Amino acid sequence: MSSSTHIGTVYGIPIKVHITLWIVLPIIAFSLMPGAGFLGLAWGLLFATGLFTSVALHELGHSFVSVNKGCPVREILLLPIGGMAKLDRLPSKPRDELQIAIAGPAVSIALSIFCAFMAVPFERAGMFFTSKLLASLGMMNLYLALFNLLPSYPMDGGRVFRALLEPRYGRLEATRRAVKLGRIMALGFGVYGLFTGNFSLVIIAIFIYLAAGAEYRVIAMQEKMKTQGFNTPFSAPPPRQEIWSDDREFVVSPPPYARKKKEPEPPPPGHGPSSKKGGLFDDLFRNWH
Repeated sequence: MSSSTHIGTVYGIPIKVHITLWIVLPIIAFSLMPGAGFLGLAWGLLFATGLFTSVALHELGHSFVSVNKGCPVREILLLPIGGMAKLDRLPSKPRDELQIAIAGPAVSIALSIFCAFMAVPFERAGMFFTSKLLASLGMMNLYLALFNLLPSYPMDGGRVFRALLEPRYGRLEATRRAVKLGRIMALGFGVYGLFTGNFSLVIIAIFIYLAAGAEYRVIAMQEKMKTQGFNTPFSAPPPRQEIWSDDREFVVSPPPYARKKKEPEPPPPGHGPSSKKGGLFDDLFRNWH
């Protein structure tokens, strides 16, 4: 049974909803109800739907620029904590990464302005329910843009920070610095969420902390393979296992630990994706934007 549901394809990019979002969406809608009764429930459902539609458009903003920069997008996955666009490979040029990272918040800001603009005529027409809904979605999109622009890698702002550092420090050191700042901010999010009872923020903090480390290991392996390659006296690389280079597609299915026995042996420990140093979450977080 698949853990996600395909709800549509835009620009050749499949958009999927994770099963956990279907489970918690009614809970989110209930928590967003401004009051009891049918109107309150309708408000909660419409606001929750509008929120995750905005998240999908945010990710499509990343995806459109990514495809135009030569980094195909495999899919967009919507989760209770937000959305993720899965790239076949990460951009190798700092300028490309900066433009891809900025595209999502730019879409959110555009949606914020659009919703605020559209709320005015509905208010003048006495349609206060619709007007207030649009105004609230406008504010939420503005919040979404500003939150994502915080320099907490691998969020959008963290990727911008890494892209700005890379010309001076190189890709690996820029990533290390961005990850360090991202993890410090993630800890801050977690502590704040615990003290305020915002457990969604705690989950986001955990996700950021783990994703930052997982992506750093991917970048470290890429840089290592650039200088050392797979040339060892013990084994040769599999034909399809060029997943650590910048100019090839990342092979994520089937994962390395599900290879058939007839395939060549993997690289020695520490040189491939199944290395223990990679961590349990690398396959989950690899190449998510």
